[in-house]
Amino acid sequence: MIGHFGAIGAGHMGGAVLKAVLSAGLFPPSSVHISSPVASELKPFAAMGCHTSPDNAAVVLASDIILLATRPHQVSDVLIEISPHMGGKCLLSIAAGVSVASMKALLPDTACVLRVMPNLPLAYGAGATVMAKPENVPERFVKTARAVFECGGIVEVLEEERMNASTALGGSGVAYFFRIAAVMGDWAEQNDIPADAALRIAAQTMLGASRMLTESGKAPGELASGVAVPGGTTEAAFRAFDEAGLETALRAGMDACMNRGAELNK
Repeated sequence: MIGHFGAIGAGHMGGAVLKAVLSAGLFPPSSVHISSPVASELKPFAAMGCHTSPDNAAVVLASDIILLATRPHQVSDVLIEISPHMGGKCLLSIAAGVSVASMKALLPDTACVLRVMPNLPLAYGAGATVMAKPENVPERFVKTARAVFECGGIVEVLEEERMNASTALGGSGVAYFFRIAAVMGDWAEQNDIPADAALRIAAQTMLGASRMLTESGKAPGELASGVAVPGGTTEAAFRAFDEAGLETALRAGMDACMNRGAELNK
């Protein structure tokens, strides 16, 4: 296991990764180094005993593997800033749409880069992370990177060409379910179900569906058919979904998400 873990950025996603790592005890707080220009992001981690600073270079100098948790448009500026200190170290980037090649071009030859796309449920131990297949990355860094994200869920390794599609599936996908839950909750309120009960029912229904999908060994279509019996209420809902173009809209949204990821690297 790598000795010191660094993080540049501790916002929503970076903070989720850090919380998962610290909760699992993968690294002791004394070996975790975090930078952010936002003091309020650093405060809870400083209270845990982590080293915090507004200085990105200081974090890199103290760390062996560094989580890059900035927004995509900030990546180039940050890499230019830390490049002089990245020799022999590994960058673990969660920036959507930013390729390994474009990041390596801004770093010394002895630095290596791993590209990953986690999602926010990682903070609750239920994340889904996709890692681009490593190329010329020492095994110690690959093992550490997997361990970091396995603290909060599953890790799948795919070719880098699949990363933008993976963002549309997992990274952004969690928000699709939130949006569906919001619609279900609003509809329930309009039909006289209290808002808090509606949210609990919708959330538990999603949780139950997820467990059936992961544990039953059955395909999604087979499970859906088992609920939508001929002439029943679910079948009526499916007909209305088809008429409204639900599947077409969902596919269009995922295409837009994937294409936006490709645009971010241009």
